[in-house]
Amino acid sequence: MQPPAKEAGKEAGKEAGAKKARVKDATAARTDVPDCAGGEFFQQLANTANSAAIIYNSNLVPAGSNVEFGLASSLDPEAHYFAVFLADKEVPRDEVRHGARARKAGETDDFVVKRLLKTGDTIVSIDVPNDVAGWWTRRNLYIYQCDSTRRPRNVSYLPVYLSPYSASIWLALAIVVAAYFLSAKAFARLNGSSLKDAKGWNPIRITASSDNRGSLSAFQVFFFTILVFAMLAYVLLRTGVLSDLSTTILQLLGIAGIGAAAAKGADSSKTALDPANQAWLMNKGWFDKDTTRATADPSFYDLISSDGGFDVYRFQSLIFTGAVGLALFVGGVFQLASFTVPQNILGILGLSQVVYIAGKLVTSNNATQLNAVVTDLRNAETAYREAAHATADTQEAKDKVARAKAAFLDKAGGAAKLFTDVTGRPVDDAKLQPTLGLT
Repeated sequence: MQPPAKEAGKEAGKEAGAKKARVKDATAARTDVPDCAGGEFFQQLANTANSAAIIYNSNLVPAGSNVEFGLASSLDPEAHYFAVFLADKEVPRDEVRHGARARKAGETDDFVVKRLLKTGDTIVSIDVPNDVAGWWTRRNLYIYQCDSTRRPRNVSYLPVYLSPYSASIWLALAIVVAAYFLSAKAFARLNGSSLKDAKGWNPIRITASSDNRGSLSAFQVFFFTILVFAMLAYVLLRTGVLSDLSTTILQLLGIAGIGAAAAKGADSSKTALDPANQAWLMNKGWFDKDTTRATADPSFYDLISSDGGFDVYRFQSLIFTGAVGLALFVGGVFQLASFTVPQNILGILGLSQVVYIAGKLVTSNNATQLNAVVTDLRNAETAYREAAHATADTQEAKDKVARAKAAFLDKAGGAAKLFTDVTGRPVDDAKLQPTLGLT
């Protein structure tokens, strides 16, 4: 007599072997069931309203992918499900296999969450072939079952529109290029440039700040906007429905947007001339705008530098921006509603924005220096006027006027040089003379 443990092991082995045999037999039986789409009986069943309704929660069916449809009936575990897409008046052929996979709907399935199906109803997964799509073509979807005698039963019918895979990609790309063209065209119109030059298409130039330097925060907003818009356009062309955006994507756009707005405010306060200085320069004929712009074109180095040196915080923010964008793209267009980024990475992006804005606020620039120089020059002109309008007609008074004028001319030469460096506009010698008008 064998020990109980050994006897139990043998029984377990027999049971496991029997289970594997049953699974193998079931798989073989499911595989060997022939398709039964052909014949008049299939057409007759398709024209009746006795079968379960097909449920689909989008407007378009994306060809070339696996798509789930719901059936408003309980799953039959012994049934073999088939599906076929047919044009109007097209006769199906039963020698072509149209097998589909069916499972029971669970509580977390989208159909059940949206209350389109009940728990326990049937969800059928169909590999939609590319060749049935056409150009956003209408097709008739049939989901049915076949019995062992090759007779169809429970034929369900739903007219659908299918979206092609390749055409959707190219059309989405064309839409994004058109959006990019409009942004570049708007920039060129505002700045008097031309799109015939490659510089007009440069995203760093399009998103440059008011001081004509590349703006990291504006570039991030532009980058995420174009990326998310491209993915939304593709999803819309494939499913006919605008995808929802996850909280993470909204946070990404919000972080970049707030940073861009704060950077613009910082640039505006630091690149705009004081009103009194602006008016004085206009009266002198030096200047006719309220902001100063660098003559050099913005470059990639502007995104990762500050004060003429490499900025590790900007570099960090740019690197993580690229990593998040790549993760969003690789994650797939159909994951826009569920895409997540670790909170630590979001924190790094937010901290980089704070440091970036703080650096703009505390760093002086050429416009700040020009404001100081022009203010000093105005004071020198005021001193010259006071000396020139003095009533005394002595040699000492004349010497004072000469010294005041010399001091003004000396400062005017340096101010004109800095003005030309900042704005790129030369100042004529005739405009360097002080005037005796009232202040």
